[in-house]
Amino acid sequence: MQSITSLDIKGYGDQPVPNTFFFQDQETQHLAIVFPGFAYTADMPVLYYPGRLLVQRGADLLQVKYAYNQPALRAISGAERAARLGQDITAACEAGLAQRTYEQITLVGKSIGTLAMGQLVTTDARFRDAQCIWLTPLLTNGELRVQTKQGKQRGLFVLGTDDRYYDPTHLAEVVEATNGQSVVIEGADHSLEMAGDVVQSLRAMGRVMRAMEAFLN
Repeated sequence: MQSITSLDIKGYGDQPVPNTFFFQDQETQHLAIVFPGFAYTADMPVLYYPGRLLVQRGADLLQVKYAYNQPALRAISGAERAARLGQDITAACEAGLAQRTYEQITLVGKSIGTLAMGQLVTTDARFRDAQCIWLTPLLTNGELRVQTKQGKQRGLFVLGTDDRYYDPTHLAEVVEATNGQSVVIEGADHSLEMAGDVVQSLRAMGRVMRAMEAFLN
């Protein structure tokens, strides 16, 4: 069993960072942190089910719920968004890691959430041995590819061939550098869905979850 609460997290400009924290009632040394996309929340399928799997496996889970797609934030510059993301995720990680002593950390990110992961794995020694699940990573971003290869954390990379950020050459580079694994869903878009085909989209989600379970094992 686990308790569900939220942590008091102050991020960019001392503003609150929304979150949900699943705290295992029994002792655990495993913390998982989920970083959502720009408009893809932690409660949507590609992030919800991985989070549930990690909780089921006994991890404490921090779902970071920054919402940069709100009207008031849509107009900010790219530089300000990057600064906001950096401070928000740093504050969130500090709060999560303060809950108990963790020996195992799993990072899960989607889209811009993978930018958060790239920053963490190259700037914070506490994530040196983290296992990383990169869901629809922004692999056309050169800085992210460099960070992924520099960090070398063991990784699982999941993309669809109809995702504009998918590039087989870039994917091969990061998989090799991290001694990682990849799942490529034919015809899936940036939400890992097949347009107009709900059943195939659900099958793709099942494939992702099986790959994640095998990766965690």
